[in-house]
Formats: sequence, structure tokens, C-alpha cells
Amino acid sequence: MPARLDGLSFFFPALNEEDHVGAVVNDALTILPRFADDVDVTVVDDGSTDRTGTIADDLAGRDPRVRVIHHGTRRGYGGAVRSGLRAATKPWVFYTDGDRQFDLADLERLVNASDGFDAVVGYREKRADPPRRLFVAWVYNRLIRLLFGGGWRDVDCAFKLFRRDVFARVPLERVRANGAFFSPELLITLRRAGIRIRQVGVRHFPRTAGEEKGASPRVILRAIRDLFVLRARLWLRPND
Repeated sequence: MPARLDGLSFFFPALNEEDHVGAVVNDALTILPRFADDVDVTVVDDGSTDRTGTIADDLAGRDPRVRVIHHGTRRGYGGAVRSGLRAATKPWVFYTDGDRQFDLADLERLVNASDGFDAVVGYREKRADPPRRLFVAWVYNRLIRLLFGGGWRDVDCAFKLFRRDVFARVPLERVRANGAFFSPELLITLRRAGIRIRQVGVRHFPRTAGEEKGASPRVILRAIRDLFVLRARLWLRPND
């Protein structure tokens, strides 16, 4: 039997994921009660232009454990994660992406590693992504380790579990990025504040429908810009 949590808020950002949103919610309602009796599920619809929001609203109407946050205009990946973290109400918060490239059953690995830690973050044991994206990720992770240390294995892995009180101790306002750099900046900020973080390997699967959102040149360039902005700010104001 896996260890159990004393309440779990789960959310996932969704941008034009009409092919996946129903399956992710159903997976969550089936799998997550293995880890906590008190579970809620939130879909963060980040300005989708397909049927993602409509499908999510229908699911919420059928089950009181499900709710939907709608962004009228897109706020970016970090903005969607920020909304989900702020909306969480249970003692533990877990999130992943809405593209079904992770198996929610792997939450067991994070839960079993959580004793004595404030956060347990996944790293992809073997990334199931195209070669170009693998190369970009390889360079990006090494650049972050070079500039910030920390021994991060996979800063952008969207499979993370936190004690909710972490964000009372380290307010989300301290994380300024709203795009793809949100996840790295969140981890860097939390570790600098003394939050105890453990890294655990999880499985990763190919996307089966929809389009990738995080590998466009514009997204990559903005993340690199935000990376150097943070590094400069911490050099100039090391206690920030």
C-alpha cells in the first residue's frame, strides 16, 4: 500500500487540450484516491480556443470534486500554474501537465519519498520527446545548473508535489516569471529560502494528440531572457 496524504489538491494547466482534458480528470478521480481520502481536481483553462473549457465545465457539473478556472486571455504556462497553486486548499498540492505524458500513478513515487521534505519534484527518467526538444532541454538544464547550482536534473518536469504551507512561507509573488521559466524560478526561489526539496525519477510518455506548447522559438527565447534576468537580479540583490 502506498503512503497516504492528509488531503490532496491536484490541478493541471490546459491550453487547447480537448483531446486530453476528460481523460486526465477521469484518471485523477480514479487514481488519486489511492493517496488521500480528501481529493479535489482543478482544470486551469488558460484561454483555450477549442472545446477544452466546455468539456472541463461539463466534468465539473458532474462531480463536486472537480472545478475549473478560466483565464479569459492566456497568461502563459507559469500564469496557469500560479493560478492552480493559489486555488489549492488541501495540505498537499500536486500538479502535472494536461497532455497525458505522465502517468498519475507515479505520484506514488513522490508520496513515498515525501517524509521529511517540503516538496518532491519529478525528473523524467527517459524523455519521450523529439530530438530537437531533447537537445534544447539538455542545454537548458546545464545552463541553469551552471548559473544557479542546485544539482537540478530536470527543472521543467511537470510532476511536482508540495506541502501547501510552503507557499505561506515563500509567497508566490517572489516568483516573477509567468512563462516557461516559472518552474525553474520556482525551484530556485524555494531552495534559496531553505525549502527541503527531493528529486525522484518518473516515467514519461509520447504525446498522442494535440500540439506541443513549450518548444517554439519565442517560448525558448523568453525563458532564456527570464533566466538571465533572474541571475542578474540575484547578483545585484543576493538577499532578494
